[in-house]
Amino acid sequence: MPNYLRYSIAALLVFGLVLVRVFEQHLFYDPLLSYFKNAQHDTLPAMDEMKLYSHVFFRYMINLLLTTLIIKVLFWKQMYVKLTIVLGIIGFVILLPIYAYMLRHQFNFGEMIFFYIRRFLIQPMFLILLVPCFYYQEIRNKKATE
Repeated sequence: MPNYLRYSIAALLVFGLVLVRVFEQHLFYDPLLSYFKNAQHDTLPAMDEMKLYSHVFFRYMINLLLTTLIIKVLFWKQMYVKLTIVLGIIGFVILLPIYAYMLRHQFNFGEMIFFYIRRFLIQPMFLILLVPCFYYQEIRNKKATE
């Protein structure tokens, strides 16, 4: 596949991630969006926890799917795609119970820890972490073969 086509497809997929972010209030149930945008964090808003968890799951899967497709298009290596999926699943399995526990116990470990765990669940953080790692690996592989 020519590079210009790969990069064009990757740009469209990144635009998909941007659209998820732009329309997050319309697509997903998340009463914590307004909570964290407000400077005064007095009390948690009333929320339907199961609905919140299902929407976090749905958003996480959309982000993971788009992230996986971007990595596939950029690097065209099945090993990178598999690693992205495995790390995404492991990340979700570890982070969602911590998220639920902290939400249920009113952020007993601290509000900022909860904020960053939540950010990892609702933003495409694996894309931000893995693309530079895979790019660095590609550079190292090229230098090793020269």
